[in-house]
Amino acid sequence: MRDPVERIEQAEHSMMFLATFSRSYYSFYAIWEHLDSLDEGAGYLFPFRSICNALLGDAALSWCKVFGSNAEGTHWKAAALNKDDFRKQLFEQLGVTDADFMTYWREIKRFRDEVIAHFNVKTFESNHAPSFDLAMESAAVAHRLLRLQFPETVNYKGPLCLHEYGRQVSNRIIERLLL
Repeated sequence: MRDPVERIEQAEHSMMFLATFSRSYYSFYAIWEHLDSLDEGAGYLFPFRSICNALLGDAALSWCKVFGSNAEGTHWKAAALNKDDFRKQLFEQLGVTDADFMTYWREIKRFRDEVIAHFNVKTFESNHAPSFDLAMESAAVAHRLLRLQFPETVNYKGPLCLHEYGRQVSNRIIERLLL
C-alpha cells in the first residue's frame, strides 16, 4: 500500500501535466485561428506557425506523461486510487472502448515519437498531425477523476475544469496578441 501523501503528490503531478496539456491545446487553437494575420508580413519567418508547432509538441509530450508509458511516475495508473474503476469511468465518460482508446493512444504516441521526440522523415512528410480532441476530453475526464479522489483535507488550488481553464488561457493570449 502506497503512502497516501505520496499518492496525492503523484495525482497532483499528473494533474499538472494535464493542465499543461489543456493550456497548450487551447493556446494552439487560439493562435491557429488567427495564424494568417499574425504571420502576415513576416515573410518566410513564420513566427506564429513556429509557436503553434511548439504548442502541439508540448501538448503531445504533456498528454503522454499521463497517458503514455506505464513506467512514467506521472502516468494515471500511478495516481489513481483504483485503476480498474478509473479506466472504466474514463472510457464510459469518453464513450470509447478499450480498443478504440488504444488505437488512438498509438496514433498520439507515434506522433510524439516520430515527429516530436525523434525525426522520422516519412511521418514528418506525411504532414499529418492527429486530432487532439479525444486527448483533450481524456485529459479533462482524468483530471476530474483524480481530483475527486482527494480527501476533503486536501486544499487543491489548481483548475477545476480543464476546458474552462484552457479557454481562459486562450482568451488571454488573443487579448494580448490582438491589442
